[in-house]
Amino acid sequence: MMSGAPTFQSISQETLEEHKQIHFYLDQISSTLEGLGPDMADSEPMRRLAAQIQGLKERLVEHHHAEEHDGLFQAILELLPDSRVEVDRLVKQHEEMINILELAKIHAQHSEPVEAEALRVDMQKFLEMFRKHERDEDELLRQALEREGKSVS
Repeated sequence: MMSGAPTFQSISQETLEEHKQIHFYLDQISSTLEGLGPDMADSEPMRRLAAQIQGLKERLVEHHHAEEHDGLFQAILELLPDSRVEVDRLVKQHEEMINILELAKIHAQHSEPVEAEALRVDMQKFLEMFRKHERDEDELLRQALEREGKSVS
């Protein structure tokens, strides 16, 4: 390993911290979604949701870039060469998630209160899919850390 390069341990720890921050955004969105329904009097909750979605999207763009270009996925592949298909699947999901969030933000910005229920259901499905994606990444990290630990011993 090159001296001065971040270790896999530090990269993975940073990634897990970022995942915690992202879950904060997800929890905010979940809370806002609970308040959406067909009986809303105005569009304020929808505008708040649009702003929260935008915040999550911006955070995810940075996070995905870090995972894909700052060494995490490359380090995982070095430790777990058989994980190429899984890493490629996760990278592909990154782009899909950003696209979904952009569409959801536009929908939230331009929807009437009567459309809130449909958006709420769609966003809850997205959050479930997203949380599964994060669990898959965390599991891959765990496997790579385990492998790294065995190779050091």
